[in-house]
Amino acid sequence: EEEELEGITLRLGLFFDGTGNNLANAAATEQCRREDLELFDSSQLESMVFYCKKFGFDGFDGDGFSSAPDNSYGNAPSNVVYLWELYPDHATESVPPAADIGYVPVYLEGIGTRSNGEDSLFGMATGLGETGVVARVEQAQAAIEKQWDRFQQTNPNTYIRQVEFDIFGFSRGAAAARHCANELLKPGRGLFKELLQAGRFTLVTTFDPAVDVSLNFIGLFDTVAAIGGIDMNNVADDHNPGVNLYLPPGCARRVIQLQARDECRHNFSLNGVHHHYRQICLPGVHSDIGGGYLPRAREKVWLTKPVVVTLQPNQSMKSLGEWARVSAQLDVLRASGIADDGKLEINTWQAPKAPRGGPESREEHHLLTIELDRPVRGELALIALRVMRELGVLNAVPFKDVEVRPDLALPEDLQPIAARILDQVLEGNEVSLDPEQERLLRRRYIHQSAHWVPSAKFVLVSKPAKDNKRSVYPNLPQKGYPQ
Repeated sequence: EEEELEGITLRLGLFFDGTGNNLANAAATEQCRREDLELFDSSQLESMVFYCKKFGFDGFDGDGFSSAPDNSYGNAPSNVVYLWELYPDHATESVPPAADIGYVPVYLEGIGTRSNGEDSLFGMATGLGETGVVARVEQAQAAIEKQWDRFQQTNPNTYIRQVEFDIFGFSRGAAAARHCANELLKPGRGLFKELLQAGRFTLVTTFDPAVDVSLNFIGLFDTVAAIGGIDMNNVADDHNPGVNLYLPPGCARRVIQLQARDECRHNFSLNGVHHHYRQICLPGVHSDIGGGYLPRAREKVWLTKPVVVTLQPNQSMKSLGEWARVSAQLDVLRASGIADDGKLEINTWQAPKAPRGGPESREEHHLLTIELDRPVRGELALIALRVMRELGVLNAVPFKDVEVRPDLALPEDLQPIAARILDQVLEGNEVSLDPEQERLLRRRYIHQSAHWVPSAKFVLVSKPAKDNKRSVYPNLPQKGYPQ
């Protein structure tokens, strides 16, 4: 009885994956992302190529695939997954005898995905439905219950007097993390009321959910709620029906958001956090922060909106004012270093002629855009992983050491950049790099997420925001929720 009254603290780590990110589906195609193909013989390579093509990988050149499917099977694991793997797990190993706290990680699938199943285009596009933001929070109860039961089986004589939460998320998963935090802030503990009752599992009989439940650390990778709804499914505005993103001061011991400095897509507006908390701007676009990009890929995208030009018979394209304007844009882009390892060129093609009666016009209509074609690497996200891991450790989240994981090693050219960023962040300063470091990142690592290539699924889902400036929405209270 004395042991029951004393008990330990159980820390539940909740990890909400991002839109289009899924641990199981990334694992199913792990071999399609390998970079040690020289270790395979020809028959093994042939078998691997056949397997990967079934998932939509293509363009195998002996070193890897140049294109991946546009779904959760085509993404690498996110930083949410890596943090989940680095979190202590006392559901599978016993709590040390002298410890006064145990840890249990709980993983939630990314928005719009189904483990070992097809993605939901509706969930992916709107953040709604059975794979949406709110649904993932609702599903967290069963996921916690399953892991808690495993903890109890592994530690049958360990009683719990307090429950704490660490909550992490990326993209819409970060929106789910914030909504989840608000459920736990409700006086009755919201969706988790049934779990947090005295006598449940090995909670001591004196356990009081109003007193003995708290939030320790909330770690967010670039919150993009982007919820569709009655506003014609406009995911770029700050109307996110049913999702409470507001994190009031004092809701957790520490709240950190890592913001993608270079993200500028119209449909990827950032949901900021309260000025009471820290929002750290890191170089890169959305998934350069939250992860999920392939280790190596090829980008072939249109950087400018295609413009229609009219050519008269025998007229040269280069005589047009539009050509001069696009050429000037091309010079600016080349100077930025974005294509130092690839190529930038003006791409033109003739527009199809509309059927009409009468004599056929001799003038021609063409479209004009700047096309980028280059290789790009995915390891930049490993810097954001290290930043979040270090900040977590400083705030009582005992992550394992990331440096002992060979698969999470930084390329040599990123190591001094990572060291500089970590020093600046840990000293409380804003991140700044020298021009040579910026050019390296622009050339090799920062993805061109904003472009004008239509998607087969969602049309111009990746179009740039006006003036290439991302919308950032403030952290405001929502009616009917605790403040």
